[in-house]
Amino acid sequence: MVRTACTALLIVSLLGVAACGDDDGDGATAAGSDEPKPAKVNVERFLMQAGEMPGFEPVEEPRTDQGVQSLAGGFSADELERLRRAGFISITFQPLSGDDHNAGVTTVLLFRTAGGARDWLEYETSDAGIDSAVPGAEPKRFKVGGVPGARGWTGRDRHDNRIGHVYWVQGRCEMVLGNEGEGDFIKPLSIGAKAIYDRTKGVCPAQ
Repeated sequence: MVRTACTALLIVSLLGVAACGDDDGDGATAAGSDEPKPAKVNVERFLMQAGEMPGFEPVEEPRTDQGVQSLAGGFSADELERLRRAGFISITFQPLSGDDHNAGVTTVLLFRTAGGARDWLEYETSDAGIDSAVPGAEPKRFKVGGVPGARGWTGRDRHDNRIGHVYWVQGRCEMVLGNEGEGDFIKPLSIGAKAIYDRTKGVCPAQ
């Protein structure tokens, strides 16, 4: 699914969403909380770099949106509350351009704790989480070698476009690569995920 109005190409399972929200940010706290919003953390180096995923290259500039409210356009109220409980802080993403009109996105979701990142990954990659984001996707799951805990799936979006994703956690970050188009997704996504993991030594944010 392409969100051209946002000037960024975002795959719906994650995203349909984050790029379009204004940054009113609630700092991952309940509405009306007096708790200060966390300082912005730069995680751009944890995005995919040029040459790391075959057939795909980063385009445009990375963007960061802070706070659960920045995701309000693409998640249900229950999911927004789940993100609050997980300690969501920010989402940083960059579109990818691929061969043969393929496209994608590289994304880092930052949480207050590693446990929160793992909790969100567990939900987002569950059957319920996938069905909420992409009804009728009928995901076919795949494993990713060399990236501890990584989970991938391929399927169809609501417009019957072929999509593929891989998710994993590094420290307090959930990392996501998403592709849309034709051809094989499993191999490039697996190579891209391992390249990011190896280059960043499995940490996030910087220590």
